[in-house]
Amino acid sequence: MKKSLYQIALAAFLLPILARGIFYYRGFAARPSISTPDYAALQIAPAPLKTPAAEAKNNAAMEGIILFDETHGNQFTPSEISALTEAIAARGGAVEFLTDSSSLEYKLKYARAFVVVSPSAPFYDAETRLIQNFTAQGGRLLVFTDATRGSVYEDYISGIPKYYSDAPAANTLLTAFDISVNDDYLYDLQHNDSNFRNVLFDEFAKAELVFGIKQAAFYGAHSLATTSGTLLLQSAESTRSSIDDEHHPQSGGAALSADGNTLALGDLTFLSSPYNKMADNAALIQNIADFTLNGERHISLKNFPFVFEKPEAQVYLASDVTFSTEVIGALGEAQSAFAADGIALTVGDKIPNEGNAIILATFDQNDEIAPYLKPFEVTLDGGEFFKISKFGSVGRYGSGLLLLQQSKTGNTLLMLANSSEDLVAFIGVIASGSLDACVLQENFGVCSVGYGGEYGQSEEATPEPVLDSTADATPQG
Repeated sequence: MKKSLYQIALAAFLLPILARGIFYYRGFAARPSISTPDYAALQIAPAPLKTPAAEAKNNAAMEGIILFDETHGNQFTPSEISALTEAIAARGGAVEFLTDSSSLEYKLKYARAFVVVSPSAPFYDAETRLIQNFTAQGGRLLVFTDATRGSVYEDYISGIPKYYSDAPAANTLLTAFDISVNDDYLYDLQHNDSNFRNVLFDEFAKAELVFGIKQAAFYGAHSLATTSGTLLLQSAESTRSSIDDEHHPQSGGAALSADGNTLALGDLTFLSSPYNKMADNAALIQNIADFTLNGERHISLKNFPFVFEKPEAQVYLASDVTFSTEVIGALGEAQSAFAADGIALTVGDKIPNEGNAIILATFDQNDEIAPYLKPFEVTLDGGEFFKISKFGSVGRYGSGLLLLQQSKTGNTLLMLANSSEDLVAFIGVIASGSLDACVLQENFGVCSVGYGGEYGQSEEATPEPVLDSTADATPQG
């Protein structure tokens, strides 16, 4: 009896399911074959142009130190910029990395160019002023940014991660040179190198930096703008900015400042392999290497001790200065100090006809040093003062006069003081490596090297009388 009930219940459960299945049955579905791409045979067309690297120019004329910044959270590795650093080395240049921001002023004295790559930390006003003075002297500034570089920080309160690109940090420096980097990325859906963000540039300004370039390919570029400078790379009409999806003809992939000494680029990736060989990127990198080294750096006393084109100089003592123990000791300290800066000092018995020289003399020497005084219109009349045109009269006691004369065959540094004792103190000032004790004006300086207490005193001056404290004493009774 129970078995029959179980069978009836099971049938009542299964029959509706079976009936529904038979009613809706349309047969077994046949899975259609799906064609897939032939990935093995797939070829992505690269940028249409590919040119070999240009040969390095005259190495001897392009020597110099190129200083790369590493003090502003720079987002790069040396291998990523090897195409540029190797091109610099091929031209006789050398690369140094700035790892301590406090040494920026010192290193800019001898650098040919200062290179900033994708910074994440802002530049302070004092740093910007130093770099402005550097470019005003003919030094070169290069700033590379890249839309693929950035930093992620968590909000302190909400904990939400936020992305910060390198554009704002770069603008803290570039604004002083009338160049701005837009916080965007460029893209082109029609004219690109296999990807919409791989933008091709076909229009170029008339400038040496883009000479011989027919096409450049950037792989994650910010757009840049300038009002007084020059846009070097201009994009096609189909190129858009991610900010508003519009084409902006007043912005481009690279910009040059009005004075021609500051170069900013919106891409960094084109320097690295294999992108450095796409389109005419190899030739562009060679032109950038030329740009870093061929600036006409104007040397003045502000560059001390790096006031010589070559790191060597001969010291000559005029006939009114002798090799006393004090002079020898002071010259030894100066020789060691200059050697620490990579400058070799040697002593000669005559003023060299060519090459760098340091001449030591007193204000009483006229014949030997007269040719060096004439360009500066310095008058030494033997009195208590000497006169410099466009500066005025200066007391000779305790003062030193520093003159820098430049020529194609070498630079000459003339050091004058009132006496051998003051000259020894003057050499000590020079050995310190700093001219903080001097008032500098381009190629001459007036320095404090001693004491000026001799003014108005004759050799037979009578000393003030000393009163006898007992002369008017009243006898004690």
